[in-house]
Parts: sequence; C-alpha cells; structure tokens
Amino acid sequence: MKLLHTADWHLGKVIFSRSLLEEQEHFLFHTFLPAVDREDPDLIVLAGDVFDRPIAPVEAIRLFDDLLYALCAERGRKVAVIPGNHDSADRLTVGSEILKRQGLYIASRLKAEPEAVHFSDEFGPVELWMLPYFDPAQVREVFQDESVRGFQEAYERVLGAVRQRQTKGARQILMAHCFVTGSKKSESESPLSIGGSGEIDGALFDGFDYVALGHLHGPQRAAKNARYAGSPLKYSFDEARQKKSLTVAELSADSVEVRQIPVLPRRDMRVLEGTLHELLQAAKTDEHREDFLYANLLDDAPVFEPMARLREGYPNLLGLTCAWLQGGRSQAQGRDDLRKGLRAQRVDDQAVLEAFLRQICDREPDEDITRLFCRLAEEEERL
Repeated sequence: MKLLHTADWHLGKVIFSRSLLEEQEHFLFHTFLPAVDREDPDLIVLAGDVFDRPIAPVEAIRLFDDLLYALCAERGRKVAVIPGNHDSADRLTVGSEILKRQGLYIASRLKAEPEAVHFSDEFGPVELWMLPYFDPAQVREVFQDESVRGFQEAYERVLGAVRQRQTKGARQILMAHCFVTGSKKSESESPLSIGGSGEIDGALFDGFDYVALGHLHGPQRAAKNARYAGSPLKYSFDEARQKKSLTVAELSADSVEVRQIPVLPRRDMRVLEGTLHELLQAAKTDEHREDFLYANLLDDAPVFEPMARLREGYPNLLGLTCAWLQGGRSQAQGRDDLRKGLRAQRVDDQAVLEAFLRQICDREPDEDITRLFCRLAEEEERL
C-alpha cells in the first residue's frame, strides 16, 4: 500500500500582513496534484492544520474545496484528513459521513470506541486509525476519566482504546497531530499547551507500521515508525533553510520504505544580510529577487526609510533589522520603527544628519552645515 503523506497546509496563512493564498494555490495545483498523478498513491493522508485558523477565510475554504473535487471527483483518489490544532473540527467534518462514499475520510470528534478505515492490498488487510487533534480535557470528557493529566496520559488512554480494537494480523497506520519529544520546532507553530508540556513520547507509537504526523513544520523522523511530513511551504523565516517536501511511504508485508519528494515554491523565503548599498547592488543581478525576504542590515549609521529603499530592489521584502539598533529591533514598519528606534537608542543628532545627507541628498556633510545644524538643535533644546 502506497501513502502520500502531507500536513500543515495552513491555507489562508498571512505573514507580515501578506496573504500566502496565491502561493498555496500554486503549490496545490502545480506541485501537489502533479505529484499525485505521478506517484499514483493508494491513499493521500493530510495530518492536520488544513487551515491556518478555526474560522478560515472564504477564499481558503474554496481553495480546499476545489482541491478535494480535483482529487476525489475527477481523479477518484482516496483521501484521509484529520483536524489539527489550527482547524475547527466541527467545520472541517461537515458532511463527512456522506463524503466517505467519494473516498474522502475526515476524522470527526474523538471517540471512546475508535473505528478504523479498512483497506487491503496483495499482502493483506490494512487498518487506518485517524485521531483528530485533542487535548487532555477532551479525553477526560470522552472517556469519563478525571484522572487523565497531560498529553502523555491522554495519548496513552486513546491509543490503548485503539489497540483494543485492532485486527490481529492487519498492518496498522495511525494519523495524529501532536508534538513528539525531541522533535525540532519552528517559530510559526502554535504551542499545544499553555503552562504545561504538550509533548508525548514516541514510544507510544510502538506496534504501528507507519505513523503519519502533523504539527511540526520541518520534515523529520519522530520515532522509528513515525514521521512529520512538515509544511509544504515556509511559514516563518527561521524555516528559510528547511527543505520542504512531500513524504511517500510504501508498506509491504513486513517493512515500510519512506522517501521524500522535494517541493519547490513559486517564491522562496530567504534571509539576506549586508549593508543597504550591498543589498541594492546584489538585487540588480538576483534572479530570485521576487522571493519573500527578510533583511539584516549591517550599516553602522542610521538608514532612512530602509524598507522603502530596499523594496526598490526586492519588491517582496517583508521585514528587516538594523545592526545600529541595539538588540536588532525589527524594522518591519519602516519609517515609524525607525523613528522609535532612534528615540529609544538616543542616536546622536549629528549622526542622523550625516546619514540623511548621504542617503537622501547624496552629498557628504561639510563643516558649515554641521555647525549650523548643531546650533539650531541647541536652540530648540533650550526652548
């Protein structure tokens, strides 16, 4: 049985006030669907965080609807989806019982008596267990057990119920949306718990042939039989060096082979570093100047309206920091942040004047201008 494992699409995602819907649509219809056609999987598994927030934008819902139609109605693919911590389970699972007839399986709420989705291949039966995202409070309510505390105990209880209903001899696939201890996090991921640990031990998955995980955005192995597919696109600048992918898992009689399909975005997400002059010069020959960018400016002196000036070369610059501001204060807002930074750092007035003359007037400050500026500044201070 061949699985195409993906997760964490976060449809409707916005970063630095920029919607990524166009990038997501490009991924789904120009990368994901062609991969489905090439790989011809028996099942596509989407392990949570379909949308970026519980009340998703209408455009994001339409995009997901169009994709499901292309997969299930046009191609006859079987698709399994679980809600993640960003999704509204109730909204995502509307009509789920009817949609099973089209090969679309969407996990509903957590059940005390979980049910598997049954498949088979030349090696025999396969059982798929779909766990929607849940927290300890939901487990206490569903299982009527107030003793459950923390995510570790919650998963022990839920997986215990799954194991009681497994068919002997059938290969076992699990879908879950959680944080496995020891895995690498990214800035764009929301914490699963507040004031406590949301982590679980990967040993809880012992006995399953393949565990398709969602939540963490970096593709990685979480246990000997469990993997995060990761997000197919970059959703924060600390993910700039991550290599995004889709995961293919092929189950034979007694083994699982896993490989990754690289995902190349329409626009990458990168971090640049250098002085304003260096970056503007580099932009002239940068073939990927349309990428989403964050700049670390290394200028020693204040830079006037750095965002506006850098966007002349890099139109999709989303944010920056300046070395001359203590602690690398963010300059995502441009002029307002520059003003706040100058006030907070008490940058010398003469240094501001010199930077202004060089950057805006394209001239070096001379002694007469400097002397006049200093005299006027002193008079204003006395007032």
